[in-house]
Amino acid sequence: MGGDKGKRKDAPGDAGGQKQKKKKTGSGGKWTTPNQANKLALERNSVPQVGDRGIWVTCARHQENKAAREVISLFEEYIETMYGIKPASKEPKAVDDDDAELDIEAAIAKELGEMKEKKTAEVRKGEDDKALLKAMKLNIDCLLFVRTKAPIEPVEFVKRIVLDTKECADIRKIKCRYLNRLTPMSVMGKATEQGLTETGRQVLEEHFDLSGKKGETQEGGAGAAAEESKEGEKKKKKKKREYEPYTYAIRPTLRNHSNLKRDVVINTIAGLINDERHKVNLTNPDKVILVDIFQTVCGMSVVGGDWDELKKYNMTELYNQAAGITSVGQKNKEKQEKKEKEHKEQKEQTEDTKEEEPASTDA
Repeated sequence: MGGDKGKRKDAPGDAGGQKQKKKKTGSGGKWTTPNQANKLALERNSVPQVGDRGIWVTCARHQENKAAREVISLFEEYIETMYGIKPASKEPKAVDDDDAELDIEAAIAKELGEMKEKKTAEVRKGEDDKALLKAMKLNIDCLLFVRTKAPIEPVEFVKRIVLDTKECADIRKIKCRYLNRLTPMSVMGKATEQGLTETGRQVLEEHFDLSGKKGETQEGGAGAAAEESKEGEKKKKKKKREYEPYTYAIRPTLRNHSNLKRDVVINTIAGLINDERHKVNLTNPDKVILVDIFQTVCGMSVVGGDWDELKKYNMTELYNQAAGITSVGQKNKEKQEKKEKEHKEQKEQTEDTKEEEPASTDA
C-alpha cells in the first residue's frame, strides 16, 4: 500500500500504465488525393511563378473577365500573324455523324460530359503548361497576367501590337474596349534582393555592360574581394563583348508587396550596371528598364526609349490618339500647361515693363 501511495493513476484508455501514442494527422506533403492534386495544380496555374515570362495587363475595373477574353483574342491574332501558328480555337473541328441522330437532351448531356472530361484531362496532363497563352485573373482589381511560351518573346510581341495601334488610321479596326496598359516581362524571379539581382543579371546582360562600377570598393572585406576576383576570372574567360553606351532609366512598379522598397529596387539594379559606360537619363533614355513586383514574384524587361512616346504601352491612350480623341487627363494636362505658359508670359512682360520705366529723381 505504502509503495503505491506515490503512484499516479492511469489515464483513461491507458493499458497497464502505458501511454498511448499520439496519432499523427496530415501527410506532411508526402501524398495527396487526386482531388487535392488537381486543386494544387489549378492554384499553381492561376498565379505567376518564378521562371515564367509573359505580359502584365491592366484593364477597366470590374471588367477582368471581358478583358481576359479580349486580350487572348488579340494575342492569338498576332501569334498567327507573327509566328504563323494558328490558335486551337480556330482549327476546324471534326463532325461526328452520330450527333445528328441524338435528340437535344442527349446532345447536351454528351457535350457536358466531354467538357468535364476535357477539364480533368487538362489538369492531369498539364496541357495548360504547354499552351502558348494562359490568362490569369489575380486577387487584385484591374490586373491580369498572361503567361507566354516560346516562340513568343514578350517585348517584341507587345511592341508590335502598340506600334500597330498607334499607326491605325481606321478606328473601326480597333477591337479592344477593356484593355489598358501592356507591360512585357522577359523573366520572372523571386521578389527578394537576391532574386532581384539574379533576375537583373539575366535580363540586363543582353543590353548593358555588367562588369561593375569602376573605382568603387564593395563592402564585405576580404570575402567580397575574393568573390569579386572570381567573377573577374570568369569574365576574362568569356569572349569580351562591346556594348553600346546606352543611357537608361529604371521604372519600378510594386503591387501587393512590402518587402522590397522602391529605392532598394532602383539602387540594386543600378548597382549592376557599369556607370562609366552607361549613364542614367530620366528624361530621354535610350533604354527603359521595367521592373514589376507582385507579391512574391519579380519581373523585368528592357524596352526602347520610345516607351513614354508610346504612352507607356497604354492601349486606351493609343486608341484615343489614333481616333483623335483627347482623354480627360490629357485635357487637364494641356490646360495646366497653357495656364503655366500664360503665367510665364505675363511674368516676362511685367519684368520688361519695369526695365523700361525711367529711374525716378528727387526734386
